[in-house]
Amino acid sequence: MYKIKLTLFLSLAPFFLNAAQVPIQYDNMVYEPDIKTVMLTQKGSFERFPAIDLNSNQQLELLFDELKSENDNYQYTFIHCSANWELSPLRPNEYLTGLFFENINSYFFSTSTFQVFTHYQIDFPTNEMRPKFSGNYILKVYRNFDENDIVLTRRFMVVEDKFIVKASANSATNPSFRFTNQEVDFTVDMGMNVVPNPMIDVQTVILQNLRWDNAVTNLKPRMINGKILDFNYEEGNLFDAGNEFRYFDIRSLRYLSFNVRRKYIENNLKHAVLYNDATRHNLPYLQTIDFNGKRVVDNRDNGIKDGGGIEGDYASVHFTYVSDKLDRDVYVFGELSDWQTKDEFKMEWNPNFNQYEATIVLKQAYYNYFFVTQNPADVTKVDLSYTEDNHMNAENDYHVLVYNKNPFMQYDELLGTVHCNSARR
Repeated sequence: MYKIKLTLFLSLAPFFLNAAQVPIQYDNMVYEPDIKTVMLTQKGSFERFPAIDLNSNQQLELLFDELKSENDNYQYTFIHCSANWELSPLRPNEYLTGLFFENINSYFFSTSTFQVFTHYQIDFPTNEMRPKFSGNYILKVYRNFDENDIVLTRRFMVVEDKFIVKASANSATNPSFRFTNQEVDFTVDMGMNVVPNPMIDVQTVILQNLRWDNAVTNLKPRMINGKILDFNYEEGNLFDAGNEFRYFDIRSLRYLSFNVRRKYIENNLKHAVLYNDATRHNLPYLQTIDFNGKRVVDNRDNGIKDGGGIEGDYASVHFTYVSDKLDRDVYVFGELSDWQTKDEFKMEWNPNFNQYEATIVLKQAYYNYFFVTQNPADVTKVDLSYTEDNHMNAENDYHVLVYNKNPFMQYDELLGTVHCNSARR
C-alpha cells in the first residue's frame, strides 16, 4: 500500500511542482506569460459586454492561445462575487446547477504560422454547469485539477431583468468640465419589486467602453419618486471623455496595411513597424471612426476564414511615441492590454531620438489603442491628458449596471443593465 501511494505521489508531483500557486484576483487577469490574446465575447458576435440573461440559452465564448506546441490539461469553474467584485457569501452548491467544474476539451494547434501555439475555446454556460442566480461571476481557468494553479480569470455577469434602466451620455453639465468630460445620467424603475431601502440595498456601476479601471461605482439616488430612482448628477457620474482611438491593422502580414510602415521577418519571427505617433495634447479634436479600444482578430493572408484562430500568426509590433521625456511612465493601452498598465506594454525612453519605444508580441488583428500615463495619485488609474487629451465630442460606449441586495440570501443580484452611446450611435 505504501509503495502504491508513493508511486502515485511521484507521478503527480511534477504537476504540483509546476503549479503557479498565485492568489486569485477577482479581475480580468492573465497569470502566465505564454497565455495570449484572451477574448471574451457573446457567442456568435463581436459584442464584448460579458453578460447573459438568467435561465436563458445565451452563451459567452472564451478564446485564448498558449504559446506552446502541445495542449495542457485545463479545467474551469465559476465563482460568484459581490457587486464590488469580492467573494460573495454563497457557496458553489448554492449558486451552481450541475457540476462544479468542467474540462476544456476544445483546443486546436496552429497551422502555417511562424509562432507555434495552441488555441483554446470555451462556450459557457452549458447544461452540465450553469449559474442559478444573477450577479457577478469570475470564470477561472486552472491546470491539472489544481485550483491554485490559475491560468486566467475573466469577469462576466448574469442578469435577471427586473428593473427598467434608462440612460443618456452627454457633455458635462458643470461648466468646469464641459469641454473635457462626459456625464452619464440614468433612472431606475423598480417596478413591482420590493426594495426595503434603496439607498442601502441598490448599488450601481457605470462602465466606459467596458473598462473596469475607471468605473464609477455605488452612486446613490439623487432623488426617489415612488418606484423611480433618479441618478441625474452634475458630478460623481463624470468620465474623462478621451479621444478617438489610434489604430493599426496587421490582419495581413504580407501586404501594406493601415498605419504600418514596414514589415519583415527576422530570427524566424514576423515584425511590423508602425508609423511614428506623436502627442495629441492641445490639438483640435478630429472625428474618426474607431472600435472604442477593441480589436478584431483575423488573418487575411491565407484565405481561410477561421477568424484568425489557428491561422493567425504572431508578430513583434514596434510602437514609437515621439515626445519630450515625461515625469511618469508611458504605456500602450486598450483591450490589447486588458485595459491595464502591464509591464509588457510599458514604453522605454530613447534619448537619442527623443521618443518612447515598445516592442510587443501581438496576434494578427485590427487594433485600437491609446498611449497613457499612470496617475501619480493612484497608479491603478490612467491619465490621457498628457498623451491623447480629452474632448467632449469623443464617441464612447457606456453601460449602466444596477444591483440589489437579495433580502433572503444577502447576495448582490444584478437586476438591470442598459447601454448608451455619447454620440447616440
